[in-house]
Amino acid sequence: MIVRSPLKTLVPVFLVAALSLGPGQDSRGQEQDADAPAQAGPPAEMPAATTSDSATVDHSGHDHAAHAADLQAADSTTDSPDMAAETEAIIKEFKEKAPPEFYEQGMAATDEFNDVSQQFKDKVLQMRRQYILFVNGFNDDRQAYLTLRNESRTLMNQAYRKALDLIDFFPHPVAMRYVVTVLEQRFKHDVYDLETVEGAAKLLDYGIRLRYVALTAARAAMCSGDFPLAESLYKNLQEDELEDKDRALMVQFEAIKKQHETERELLSNDPDDLPQVRFKTTRGEIVADLFIHEAPSTVAHFIELVESGFYDGLDFFQVVDGLLALTGDPLGDGSSRPDHFIADEHGRDVVRMPLAGSLVMAKLPGPNKDFIPNTAGTQFAMLFLPLPSVSDQQTVFGRITKGMDVLGALRRVDPHKEKKKGAVIMPPDRIIEAEILNRPDTLPEVIYADPFAPQP
Repeated sequence: MIVRSPLKTLVPVFLVAALSLGPGQDSRGQEQDADAPAQAGPPAEMPAATTSDSATVDHSGHDHAAHAADLQAADSTTDSPDMAAETEAIIKEFKEKAPPEFYEQGMAATDEFNDVSQQFKDKVLQMRRQYILFVNGFNDDRQAYLTLRNESRTLMNQAYRKALDLIDFFPHPVAMRYVVTVLEQRFKHDVYDLETVEGAAKLLDYGIRLRYVALTAARAAMCSGDFPLAESLYKNLQEDELEDKDRALMVQFEAIKKQHETERELLSNDPDDLPQVRFKTTRGEIVADLFIHEAPSTVAHFIELVESGFYDGLDFFQVVDGLLALTGDPLGDGSSRPDHFIADEHGRDVVRMPLAGSLVMAKLPGPNKDFIPNTAGTQFAMLFLPLPSVSDQQTVFGRITKGMDVLGALRRVDPHKEKKKGAVIMPPDRIIEAEILNRPDTLPEVIYADPFAPQP
């Protein structure tokens, strides 16, 4: 739901110009980033992982992209002299036009945004200092930097929430600029949750016309189930403004809508005590519900693997922009084969849908761009966007409930991409530790399969 300020104060012309012409942006409204992922093609099929024989050089301390993103977001909460004067003028207008109680609420929202923003800037300053010490060899405590980076992301998201609450009252210039900055990062990293669509929709409602804001709103609307909004936005975008992932979403619009409606009904009937898994990763924590009732064998097998420590230390060996992140291979390149295969469960009477944040079992590729039945084992994917075709061949066994921004921050890794001679390859992100939360006392029976046994 979009909440609109009853005052409908016009956004100042200078603010629109500042938001539309940020430094380093190309004519399509995207900032060029050396570590930014390339755009993916239409996600027609989930790719199988392949062996990559490229060596990697560990420059894990040089986390430039994530570091720069936090600095950019923190800097966007700082007033310039001109913006401070404009903010003062807008607050004065707000006081003159708003009822006293509404004005007090707006000022309270302003104070809350300013407070969290300052905490965020202070944390980023600590992170900057730790980063400089680490990369210049004055200390070797990389974990301290990673901890500060994750704390910075938490505060960044809290400040974003406070900014959204504030611009419900009036277009506070700093809060508006901050929302734009965060949405730009979410657009780059495929973070399309409810707060993303809320922020993008509010900016559009205020008249901010940036291409990536409109695309972010459309994609987030598709992921969160606001299909009227998504359809309206896509109809108003020109063909040359779309990207391949948008074209794929539009082609699959009806299928995604139907699957989302099915999933919404299933979610409404989910018990409160579903098993959960928590992944502590090099980018932060991801928590996911496990669908033990619709995929009992798969979930039981997965829980046993987690409790054995199998996933601890494993890489996200393939992370494809706009598609998925794959992990669960002890060899780190997608080429391993499990000791035991488990039976498919995507053909059960009730199954879960492959939407944004879904956990999906990976399988061995077949000869015709399909998958060999009953070949799931240890590898699984986390989806950035809905992928309807998954439901035909693969088991959906969980969905992320916390940490979609962490998933989006994973370094993109493409084992299919040709490596240039002498190129320095950054190491992939990894699962530091996985643990099961809300474990049932008794697990369902795991149904194993022998997919290569002779058929009678």
